[in-house]
Amino acid sequence: MIEILKKIFEDNPEKSTIVLNVKCSDCGCDVIIEITPTSGGFGLLGGSLFKCSPDEYFAKCPDCYKTNPKINDHHKPKHIISLSEKITPKKG
Repeated sequence: MIEILKKIFEDNPEKSTIVLNVKCSDCGCDVIIEITPTSGGFGLLGGSLFKCSPDEYFAKCPDCYKTNPKINDHHKPKHIISLSEKITPKKG
């Protein structure tokens, strides 16, 4: 995931934040995750991302993450996303 995020920010150097609009894989609610580069990698605000294959991820809303911050081997996400298709740069 870090490599994809690095590439997106490199391709859009004028952007300080990118926004991901997705559905929570647990409850299905709308999740808006703002991603910003930090000195240690990337900061996410509004939800969490989990990698399930090289270019596919699923998101959790803050409430579902608080209830279950881990994924298990039997977890079958309802909403799988491709970061390269879903992330849009945010102005500023």
